[in-house]
Amino acid sequence: MIQVQRILGLPVLFENGKCLGKVKDVWFDEFWKLVGVVLDKHARSGLIRKLPKIVYWDNIVHCGEDALLIRNSSIIATKDNKQLLRTFHTGVVKLKDMPVYTIEGQYLGKVSDVYLKQSEGTQIVGYELTDGFLTDVFEGRRKLFLPESPENITLGEDAILVPASYERILTRDHSWKVTGEDG
Repeated sequence: MIQVQRILGLPVLFENGKCLGKVKDVWFDEFWKLVGVVLDKHARSGLIRKLPKIVYWDNIVHCGEDALLIRNSSIIATKDNKQLLRTFHTGVVKLKDMPVYTIEGQYLGKVSDVYLKQSEGTQIVGYELTDGFLTDVFEGRRKLFLPESPENITLGEDAILVPASYERILTRDHSWKVTGEDG
């Protein structure tokens, strides 16, 4: 499984070892499927305007723990910022910090990370939710892994709505939790 937060900041390398830049963000389509990665490098368009460089996910040969590998420079594209509508943390609609509610109006937390399938690399399979720093430290973050065929999930512009039954499948990540033991 791929965590978006672990991809951010990774170098994007050609197979010959040359570095193209680092991953600044990830870009999703209107169905919240991963389309590509946005790099920290820009291309000039005109005198002042800078366009972000992107690499489509299909053109990434390997997504490793320490770098992403691509074949050649012909697969690098540029997009206007207005075309990058749905991203993890810099677009018009940002998945990071988006609130998650049940359809009955119960608040479950804000998105702090997203999990994707390693094999496909495009479908969101889960969310890591936060209730704030103190809750993360004392209770741990909660994870919401989606069923195989998630139904009735609304990934809106301002919030994510899930069925009320999803509250039961939340799990706590206790790696953040303070145990009270001296090391």
